[in-house]
Amino acid sequence: MPKPRKRTLTRKPAADAPAPPPEPIRPIAVVDIGASAVRLTVADARPGEAIGILEEASRGVLLGKDTFTHGKLGAATIEATLKTLEGFRRIMDTYGVVRYRAVATSAVREAGNRETFLDRVRLRTGIDVEIIDGSEENRLTYLAVRERLRGHESLTAGDAVLLEIGGGSADISFLRKGQPTYSGTYALGSIRMRQNLASWQSSREQWLRLLRRHIHNVVGDIRREMPLREAKHFIALGGDVRFAAERILGAELPEDVAVLEKGQFLQFCDAILGDDVEGLVANYRLSQADAETLVPALMAYRELLIETSADHVLVPDASLRAGLLLDLARGDESRELEDFGRQVLASAQALGEKYRYDGSHAKNVALLAARLFDELRAEHGLAPRDRLLLEVAALLHDVGIYVNLRGHHKHTQYVLSVAEIFGLSRDDMAIVSNVARYHRRATPQKSHLPYMALDSDARVVVNKLAAILRVANALDADHLQKVKDVRVVVEDEAWALEVQGAGDLTMERLATLARSDFMTEVFGRKVSFREASVRS
Repeated sequence: MPKPRKRTLTRKPAADAPAPPPEPIRPIAVVDIGASAVRLTVADARPGEAIGILEEASRGVLLGKDTFTHGKLGAATIEATLKTLEGFRRIMDTYGVVRYRAVATSAVREAGNRETFLDRVRLRTGIDVEIIDGSEENRLTYLAVRERLRGHESLTAGDAVLLEIGGGSADISFLRKGQPTYSGTYALGSIRMRQNLASWQSSREQWLRLLRRHIHNVVGDIRREMPLREAKHFIALGGDVRFAAERILGAELPEDVAVLEKGQFLQFCDAILGDDVEGLVANYRLSQADAETLVPALMAYRELLIETSADHVLVPDASLRAGLLLDLARGDESRELEDFGRQVLASAQALGEKYRYDGSHAKNVALLAARLFDELRAEHGLAPRDRLLLEVAALLHDVGIYVNLRGHHKHTQYVLSVAEIFGLSRDDMAIVSNVARYHRRATPQKSHLPYMALDSDARVVVNKLAAILRVANALDADHLQKVKDVRVVVEDEAWALEVQGAGDLTMERLATLARSDFMTEVFGRKVSFREASVRS
């Protein structure tokens, strides 16, 4: 005999019964597992109010020392991290935290046993840790800096370099009037550099020369990717530069931003080089771990500062954790998608300019692709972020011509697969590079390794976006921007592309009909082309 179905009874409140009190707003928390320390921040985040810090905790754990030396996290380091996170879990429970975000950066990201580590953390502490890449680190630190320096001339007038030298890497963004145009992650992490030179049995002078040479070479790579010389402002984050600011100013740092004269900062960096680790511990009362990272980090800041036109070093009270809190406190609104989209597209256009793209053609194809995406929203069922990825792919679909016109779609795929665009993760760029690759010629095949490396959901997204991009690109076949708009009209089981343009559209008609086969394959609709009637 079948069991009776359970029923849920909801008692309706009496008409004159008072409304139940609102659910109390609980604190939020963020955990940052870095290369040299594990940190926790618990905060009170109420709508319309500034975020209030309730408690902060930190413990030095040199995860990077293991990863950058041996390629994986050692048993003792994992145990120390687990004990630290158990303590953080108790603090979070004390405050009643139910909403949190825990992230790990380069030291865990590059560890060969990262999956085992994350699983042990989850089982032992109940904390789910997310590994983030350099692009997400840049986005989060930018959020924190933009909030702290809102209205400051470094974000409103002239270009700026925003950087943080961490234990594993240097995260750098180039800002034009506060908008990120270039960003990247580079091998200038203080722990990484120290471990790379640990095997050299040489004098301190020789060690410093090797360190300078490494930094100089990496900065040369950065200089070729970013117009460092154009930067009038130098915004520096991180514990090492904050230590320098405290020593130079001789007082507690301001709550918003500390300002150091360029000459003062360079002089302090030069003075620090005179002490070895033991001397730094004795003279500045630093821990062993902090003393080991100080010299490599300050040497990197120094070299990068010299490359810019900045007269001052700005040290705002901002960090990755502050960006995480802002992101978490605002929920879905934290992305501020329209604003975020402008930042991503500005960075994409800067990349296109680097590869000497046809900007007028690229922007027109991006406009038409976005228009088709909106027209077909009910058919493709994709998210607003997918629209942004389509626009990026459309802007950059021809950058492979910089390498070679022949087979440029394949060159485009490779260039974008290794490129960095502000705010886009490696997974995002994998989708973008594949969509751009299929803007012409062959459609996705099982023999195409970059395409097959995607998971099944990502391949579906690529198919839909690439089908749209192929048609959008065909609508500007002559690269003359004759087509200004397009509308999709449903006719029985087919789609009519109603095109609004000027001049002879014969080439656009032929190209669109020839390249719409993939759209028919993906969406199951035949495509026709017709010019919109001119409205009187």
